[in-house]
Amino acid sequence: MVCSSGIGFNPVIDGTRYTYDVYGLYNGLFVMRDRQTGSVWTHYDGTVLTGPLMNSGVNLEFAPLVHTTWAEWTTQYPQTLVLDWYPEFAGNYRDVKPGAGGLGPEFQRTLLHWDDRLPENEMILGVGIGETFKAYVLADFADGMTVLPDTIADVPVVLFIDGRSLYGLAFVPEVNGEMVEITAINDRITDNHGNTWDLTGKAINGLDKGAQLPFVTSFITEWYGWAAYHPETAVYVK
Repeated sequence: MVCSSGIGFNPVIDGTRYTYDVYGLYNGLFVMRDRQTGSVWTHYDGTVLTGPLMNSGVNLEFAPLVHTTWAEWTTQYPQTLVLDWYPEFAGNYRDVKPGAGGLGPEFQRTLLHWDDRLPENEMILGVGIGETFKAYVLADFADGMTVLPDTIADVPVVLFIDGRSLYGLAFVPEVNGEMVEITAINDRITDNHGNTWDLTGKAINGLDKGAQLPFVTSFITEWYGWAAYHPETAVYVK
């Protein structure tokens, strides 16, 4: 995406699996049209903009999606499978640098809100609970994996952030109904129960191996898109 975001959703709603195509631009970002009803959805919050499902109360459920470098990913998941390269489509591929400066006029003219608190292409971790939103500048966490406790909408959260690899996700630090203290030491995420956690918030070692931290809506993106969709967002100051 132009806004350097990658956002995961559960595509199944009331037993129907929806599939999508890129449809156009709205508020500076791409929107998608589903093939089942022709409804147009935002890729940023999973809501319907127009079409048969508009005002139906239907929304896509967010799912955690790890945004990081290939080097970091393969360090943790060396058995990863990769989509095969098709040489006949080589002309459609190009190198992309997340957060690269410059927003084309075709995107700018669709924006409904502009916020100059941060540079437009600043890479951030956006976190939201209900109608409360907060942005965390990734460059502030460039020294390595950081575990940052915070409170959003009166909910205690913990953020896993690594500005070097442009990674970040948020979770509730709760295991089996009990709050835990999570820290990062030498890029290793552990808690006070002796568990080790991976990038997806899953315990990979320890007494609670296999446990999953509750996901809090969060994803990596450029500032302009986050601020356009969430004008009331707060910005974390380190």
